[in-house]
Amino acid sequence: MALDIDAVHVRLAKAQGQIAAVDRMISSGDSTERILVQINAAKSALHKVALLVAEEAVAEMLGDEEKGEEAKTIIERFSSLL
Repeated sequence: MALDIDAVHVRLAKAQGQIAAVDRMISSGDSTERILVQINAAKSALHKVALLVAEEAVAEMLGDEEKGEEAKTIIERFSSLL
């Protein structure tokens, strides 16, 4: 398993766009409710990046001898904890 760099970049770009939107919303005096919705969207995007990286970290820690269906199950269980 290797870290999907393209997927990480896409999710980071999404988070950056959402953070920029939050900044614009604050500057324009948008409602706090709408700002919080956008902040939560940015948090979610960053959380997804963290999951991608954490899954790869677990896969690396398991090493080649643990690859296979058991490793996939461990990674899925670990990811569900984040």
